[in-house]
Amino acid sequence: MKKVLLFKSASEDYERVFSEHNYQTVFIEPLQFVYVNLQELSERLQSPHYQGLILTSPRAIESVSKCWAPSKFVTWNTKRIYTVGESSGHKVKLLLGLEALGTTTGNAENLAKLVLQENSSPSNLLFPCGNLSSELLPSILQSGGISVDALTVYETKENENLRSDLMSVNEDGEVCCMVFFSPSGCEYVQRQLQTFSNKLAHLPHFAIGNSTAHKIENLGLEIAGVAAKPKAESVLESVEHYFRTL
Repeated sequence: MKKVLLFKSASEDYERVFSEHNYQTVFIEPLQFVYVNLQELSERLQSPHYQGLILTSPRAIESVSKCWAPSKFVTWNTKRIYTVGESSGHKVKLLLGLEALGTTTGNAENLAKLVLQENSSPSNLLFPCGNLSSELLPSILQSGGISVDALTVYETKENENLRSDLMSVNEDGEVCCMVFFSPSGCEYVQRQLQTFSNKLAHLPHFAIGNSTAHKIENLGLEIAGVAAKPKAESVLESVEHYFRTL
């Protein structure tokens, strides 16, 4: 059975979808996170100043959940919550008890279009994000007259076990490709692969979305495929299409 190396935390969804098509999944988390500014986040969530909330990453959702109290934030039941991807939508429902919009948009650019359609100018949206967050979404919204209040609520760092995890997987001759889930994760992995002799660097590189694909290309590497949507089925489709057309 071929193995697919996924640079993300372990996921039952990915494990199930790939196993149904005779692939075994190997997970390596290249990142670790530190939550910051949670007191300020709590205060901003209680402010009547915002008409909506944008949560574009699992970590942003988790950071909000760390200071979330339904009784304290009851006004958010009547406001718009935006996210990208169905798994993030499930996470918003599970951790915050709220329904998210934009779960089928797939990327920041499409989400920005939806937000602009649904909100009149001027509107103020709260955007809890990471220290490496892209400026694409805020810039598109601000150019359309929507004010975006970005607050860094988590910092991304390289997982201290990344090199040893990579060296361990390198010994496995059945890994057929690698899938990257963030630009920063891609950068950390490539940096570590340059520190030891390995077979992994020569495997096909797949990306969860366009920003991660651009990062792979900026590092001078060839991209084998980009998932049409940020979900397991789309990643599998991208991988299978590549190997079918070899």
